[in-house]
Amino acid sequence: MENLVGKRLGLYEVVAPLGEGGMAAVYKAYQPSMNRYVALKILPRQLASDPQIAGRFQQEAKVLAKLQHPHILPIFDFGHADGDAVNGGYTYIVMPLIESGTLTGTLKGKPLPLPQIRRLVSQIGEALDYAHAHGLVHRDVKPSNVLMDGRGNCLLSDFGLAKMVEGGAKFTDTGGILGTPAYMSPEQGQGLPLDRRSDVYSLGVMLYEMATGKPPFDAETPIAIVLKHIQEPLPPPRRLNPDLPQAVEHVILKALAKDPADRFQTAREMVAALQSVIPATLPGKPSTQPPLPMKQTPAKLNNALFALGGALAFCLLAIICAGSAVGAFVFFGPTRTYTPTATGTATAT
Repeated sequence: MENLVGKRLGLYEVVAPLGEGGMAAVYKAYQPSMNRYVALKILPRQLASDPQIAGRFQQEAKVLAKLQHPHILPIFDFGHADGDAVNGGYTYIVMPLIESGTLTGTLKGKPLPLPQIRRLVSQIGEALDYAHAHGLVHRDVKPSNVLMDGRGNCLLSDFGLAKMVEGGAKFTDTGGILGTPAYMSPEQGQGLPLDRRSDVYSLGVMLYEMATGKPPFDAETPIAIVLKHIQEPLPPPRRLNPDLPQAVEHVILKALAKDPADRFQTAREMVAALQSVIPATLPGKPSTQPPLPMKQTPAKLNNALFALGGALAFCLLAIICAGSAVGAFVFFGPTRTYTPTATGTATAT
């Protein structure tokens, strides 16, 4: 795709390229009316000039704009520039600019800690389940399509792009099947109809990579990787990472079943299974909850109880002494004598 830096597309001034794939290029752009930077995802001219593709792209953008989920990258705007979609203009989608990187930067060739795996897969899986409930299948779930915000949370991006183009052309301009071979489900590699279980498989590949440090299949050519997903047995994850709990391996194996009917049927089901075998707080790990206010340590508590016991004993002794004094006064008080008077009454002395 040609260099668009310095070009103005609608309300947006293209500032710098951010990345490019087989489907579209992404640029950093400035929006003067809002005084903010955004990301522009721009279709190549050869795709934008196809009425069917452009129509699907616009329809998909409108659907995605309605998705409201904390782990799905939202869409700000959609438009054409320098002509229209039919006459070869630029077709683009406007999204928030996330400059803190993607999940690819987190995966550095070694296993991630189990709590981090639990959090990442849960966020991505919940985003997928939400999209599936709205009738969308991602079809290109992979680490580079998961943006990471400044707090380390996931934002799933690039929804529906492969699905949109698939209706107009089965192959990219390089002759490859749409998608990313390393994360592609067997049915996607065979060009079969796809549903949400294909996304579950791709999420399973990401889980495998998080747990072992590498994707399950690799080869010299993309088509060779696709064939391995279709034909070869899955390398056991615990062979690469012996410290991986067997229960976590079982979740991976089910997610990566060759037959979609043998997988988790929904992303939510897969997330629930993983959360059940990786507790939120692992044994031996300190609790992340803050201590209760005014909580005494055991030593201080013992001292307080000892002091309280002493005070109670002192009060009890004082009561006993007071009672003894009263009794002594009653039974052993001064002797009184009574002397008759002239009037017949008695006077005490």
